[in-house]
Amino acid sequence: MKDNKVIIWSIIEGLEEIVPPQPAKKYIPEWWKNVPATAPEAGDGRSKKARETVKACPAVYDWFQQGYVIPMWADLHVELKENGKITIADSDNVFGATGFMKDDAYISWLPEEQKEQAVAVLRPACPWRIKTPSGYSSYQFPMWYHFNPDFEVPPGPAWTDEYHLINPQIIIKHYGEIKINRGTPLCVIVPYKREPDDTFHYEIKRRDEECKMLEQKTALIARTKFHGGYKEMQAAGGCPIHNK
Repeated sequence: MKDNKVIIWSIIEGLEEIVPPQPAKKYIPEWWKNVPATAPEAGDGRSKKARETVKACPAVYDWFQQGYVIPMWADLHVELKENGKITIADSDNVFGATGFMKDDAYISWLPEEQKEQAVAVLRPACPWRIKTPSGYSSYQFPMWYHFNPDFEVPPGPAWTDEYHLINPQIIIKHYGEIKINRGTPLCVIVPYKREPDDTFHYEIKRRDEECKMLEQKTALIARTKFHGGYKEMQAAGGCPIHNK
């Protein structure tokens, strides 16, 4: 990519000095930081290989390195009652109108069991804008692994090389008072290169020798090291065994 710069700016002057978007790796949840790499009771006396925990999972680690987190730009307190009464209090109205999506736009159509986790959809006036290089879009993802009990931002893509508005609609999970304080991580924006619809071809096949070889490669990457086989593969640009 010749121009690999992602530009994020605010329509409110000075906000970038107060609570700017930052790389997602700065928002790793505390619970995950505190998990040991191996289970304390690991080992059964027969094997020296300790049982690994989620802390050793390279997929989770890699996820925390992806994209840029949009934090809440101002204190926002919302109170929702089951009779439909809604109270919104924000720290300042300089950021524009904050309102709710009508139920028949989204919530009314959810499966019944999902409605218990989506009582309203908040539409804040987000002050952040983004520009990605030509041909690059951005995914908006919720803050997975943060397990916020009050709200979640739904996922979706946008052509951020042409459409620069960041629009994190917030699904409120329960009735009562919800406090989203300034700096609370809302969502993560992950740029990606758009590909034509026919770039990838979908195939279901019977297991053959090629499949068996790929399975063996995956097994060797993991089983020939106590720890870190997957990361070694990444650093080498491929399987360290088959590339020798």
